[in-house]
Amino acid sequence: MPITNQRTLAEIATIRTGYTFRGKVTELTDGGNAHIAQIKDARRAWEATNTAVLCAEQLPRIQWEGKDKVFVGAGSVILPARGSKGGYFRASCIARKHDDALPIAVSGQFLVITPNNAVLPEFLCWSLNQPAMQYWLAEGAGSQGSSIVMLTAKMAKELTLDIPSLETQQKILHINQLWEQEQALTQALLKNRETQMQGMFQQLLKESK
Repeated sequence: MPITNQRTLAEIATIRTGYTFRGKVTELTDGGNAHIAQIKDARRAWEATNTAVLCAEQLPRIQWEGKDKVFVGAGSVILPARGSKGGYFRASCIARKHDDALPIAVSGQFLVITPNNAVLPEFLCWSLNQPAMQYWLAEGAGSQGSSIVMLTAKMAKELTLDIPSLETQQKILHINQLWEQEQALTQALLKNRETQMQGMFQQLLKESK
């Protein structure tokens, strides 16, 4: 039989749903004893950094009064579990820049995935964000009706991923990091060029008066 690296998500990780808040989440500008991760926060962080790493410091604060078991630690992967068809379903990898950072509560909008020793959290996140998997998640995984996608833990457990050796995972992540850095540099150069061009246009308009 040929050797395969394919594994179901259930074979390499535990999966649970995030915490379902009753009513609207009250975000605080000052104080608070925990951070809250919602899809809007993960999406904003992705658009700002172009990486799937989500740090506590990027998230809004709340006053948490529930049990500590809902908190998500560094190395966990969160995957949107609901949204509009074709919408945002990118996975994020939880990280902590500082040991004294406040804990993170993840809303029920996400599935919380905790990988075992066979897979690096960053690699699992990278795998879930590959174009083919993203298309499957956003377009066909849990479509109910014509416009809503719901991804249950049961469905997520059946996802099949290619999981190579840890050494190969590290190599892929290194190359991907270089690619992300190149993308960020390109975007910065384009933004700077746009600013220069707008200045030239305005100067020409003034000269024409």
